[in-house]
Amino acid sequence: MIKKLIIFAFAMSILSGCSNINGFDQSKGTLKNNADVIDIHGSVSNLFKMDDFVKKVNEKENVSIRISHYTIEGDPIYQNIKYSDGKFELQYDTTQDKFGAGKVTTYSCENFEKTETNTEMKYTLIGCSSDVKNIDVLYISYDVSKQDLFQFQLKYGDNQANEINTIDMKFVKNLKSGQIISVNDFQLSNEERQKIYKKMVLSNFLSEKKFATCTEKPDFYLKVKINNAVREYNWSDCTSNEDDKLMTDLANTIIEIVNSNQIYVMSNTKMMSKEQALDLGKKLDLDFADKAKWSATLVEKKEYDINNQKEKHTVWVVEAIYPLGNKMIVDFDAYSGNQIMMAEMEANN
Repeated sequence: MIKKLIIFAFAMSILSGCSNINGFDQSKGTLKNNADVIDIHGSVSNLFKMDDFVKKVNEKENVSIRISHYTIEGDPIYQNIKYSDGKFELQYDTTQDKFGAGKVTTYSCENFEKTETNTEMKYTLIGCSSDVKNIDVLYISYDVSKQDLFQFQLKYGDNQANEINTIDMKFVKNLKSGQIISVNDFQLSNEERQKIYKKMVLSNFLSEKKFATCTEKPDFYLKVKINNAVREYNWSDCTSNEDDKLMTDLANTIIEIVNSNQIYVMSNTKMMSKEQALDLGKKLDLDFADKAKWSATLVEKKEYDINNQKEKHTVWVVEAIYPLGNKMIVDFDAYSGNQIMMAEMEANN
């Protein structure tokens, strides 16, 4: 029986990590499901209850949790975990699995742990009285590189005037001054995409949501395209509703990630003038600045390899040509003024 459990968990990990997420009906069978945590092919509801369980275990509080996993045929398999007086008991229940053994098998385990990486999360019982000593009771994959397509559009703020849109490669920010900044060819780095996709998966973004109505117009709009599936949501920051709170937290995380990148700097900082860029260049060579011929050229979205990551910056390329033909070329970020790169070239003899 425990071998079937491990095989089932492995199969679910393959399903959750593959690039064939479609618009499956996640609500199927859940009306009669009294589990605390429900895992439907890698899409997990009430994940916060797992963390509550871990917290209470760490505090040595007697606690139990019920997890259900759905088979490909749509039948639930239950895992009932009980922690009492420092010991763990696992009941593996296949009584509702039409293709299973149809019985409850009990195992004792020594410990329980949660492990998390950038691409996966596992909750594992350790040292169990079974052929397999360590049993993953819940596995979640959120490796965006395994998806064929992942794009989204988020609108937020007054009248949803702000927009983060990787579908149309567009960024729009409505500043408090009333000025609207619009950036085309908007792109996220691989690291940013991974962080956002992880947050979406842990927020169970593919699930059916039940939003409350606490404002006349929704505060947020989110559209997600993931392989063959498309989801669209409109909601407000209604603190009394769990789905509203969960999705608002997701939206705020996306906004925070995007706000920390170069696009946000652009939307909140006035671009340097050509004269300011030239002054920065001259400060790098005060002794010979007056002897050189200076020029500055604005280059939009110039690509750099920074810390093994591809980044695009709008820069002033400042060039100094000295009397003997030597050159100094410096790239300054056009908004922050930070020096990105500098090159010195000797004249050809």
